[in-house]
Amino acid sequence: MSFLDGKMHSKWTRLTFCLLFLLPLLYPFLLKPGEQLYSDHLGKFILGESVGRNGFLSGNLVLPSRDLDPEGNYCPTECIRIGEELISPFPAALGYVYAVFLPWSGIVGVYIAVAVLILLSFVFLSILWDWDPIYLGVLVLASPFLVNGYFFPDVGIASFFFIGGSFLFLRSGPSSSWFRFISSGFICASSAWFRIESIVFPLTFIFFLSISKFSNTEERKKILGYSVGFLVGVGLLLGIQYVLYGHPLGPRFSFNQPTMFLLPWKKWKIYAGLLIANPNRIGFFGYTPGFLIVLFFFIYYILFKKNPLKRSVTLEISNRDLFVYSGLVAFLALVVSAPNDGIIDFGSRYLHLSLPAFAGMFLILLENIGEKFRKSAKIVLYTILLYSVYISYSYTQILGKYGRKTTKLNAIYLEQKPDLVVVQIRTYSQILGKYFFQTPSVWLLREGHIKKFFSKNSPNQFKKILFVQTKASIAQSLNESDPFLENKYYESITQALGPDFKKVWSENKEDVLLFSMERKK
Repeated sequence: MSFLDGKMHSKWTRLTFCLLFLLPLLYPFLLKPGEQLYSDHLGKFILGESVGRNGFLSGNLVLPSRDLDPEGNYCPTECIRIGEELISPFPAALGYVYAVFLPWSGIVGVYIAVAVLILLSFVFLSILWDWDPIYLGVLVLASPFLVNGYFFPDVGIASFFFIGGSFLFLRSGPSSSWFRFISSGFICASSAWFRIESIVFPLTFIFFLSISKFSNTEERKKILGYSVGFLVGVGLLLGIQYVLYGHPLGPRFSFNQPTMFLLPWKKWKIYAGLLIANPNRIGFFGYTPGFLIVLFFFIYYILFKKNPLKRSVTLEISNRDLFVYSGLVAFLALVVSAPNDGIIDFGSRYLHLSLPAFAGMFLILLENIGEKFRKSAKIVLYTILLYSVYISYSYTQILGKYGRKTTKLNAIYLEQKPDLVVVQIRTYSQILGKYFFQTPSVWLLREGHIKKFFSKNSPNQFKKILFVQTKASIAQSLNESDPFLENKYYESITQALGPDFKKVWSENKEDVLLFSMERKK
């Protein structure tokens, strides 16, 4: 079906698609790349810059504070020590993508490239779903697929590879070449270079294809080719990561490992935050509650209405529907094994690749509503989706506001021109932004860390030190008229630096206390 036929005959439908396709290209203006250098985003920028400075030969983090902290005990970004190297837990492949773009386009080029990949993902999915505007509208406007894909480049790139490989497979005919089937599996496996959990999705897809279609001679060739390509791709990834990091699943797995293997009944807080909400964040179904209805319907549908395990109905199930079923089963598997890192803002990166399957299952739900209740059920479902559209809008607004806030913090760094920046919480290394490589920065969480760090590094080598203290630790005892009164963190700083340093500037912000200590001449 072409773009001009079938469901695309209405000019309003065409206009709807054009607007949806334009949204990814608008996001670089809504969430400006230069304002996104904080927290994980800053860590990915640091990784990319390090790869470039290492001549693409190593992911060893190039930190200005390395001479002050050779062991990496006070690393201002998330890092793991492997041998003599400090390695980022973020995907090395993402660092290479950043390293390619940063020299000639800066951080802007990275986000524009990701926006284009998301647009191509929309095109692939629209073709697979016969240009159904409801499908794309639900995915783009009522789920975090667009904003998470853009805001977290590793998520956007991983989803492009997975969707691109799936598109190549699902659009293949029995007469297609072995190379096409193998390539589709290999491309899907390539998504794991950016998000390791994406391995689960092709695995469940292969499982559903095998139990329902393997007896079909024509389908068997496709399944075998896809499986071979996937296994080659995953084998290459696991082998390289084992050689480089000593673990086949790489540094991110090692970083998250402590919470992944907790028993399920000990992970209720993780599940609640991941799926519904915690005090600061909205989870997967908190963002799109309509998908909770979809999940319940899927369980009923798969068990009682069209069970792919029953040989008698296997020929009635299309590969596209099997792709949807496998995506929801992969979702359930990932939820059970979710690490603490799975809890993120407004829907989950960790469960991102299941979103196309949820949107597909939503259409199956609409098709199976009885005539008697069709109108009222659709009104209820679309009303719930409108809430998610509002959340998508609010999410973008919040992220944009936070990005502008970090830019103001960057300005403070430029005004103070310190010789060292000390942050109490790693997130606040964002004060350096794109200037991260100009000034050493260390993460000193507790009073004991301050004492230990400055006992190994003489304060006298610094003219001015800028401190960023989180107010969360002192909120109850904070004296608003004098935030330095009975402030144990500040007291430990003055003791460690000695009488030669005095406070020359401070600013009491909503969530942080910033102050500069300058050495007397």
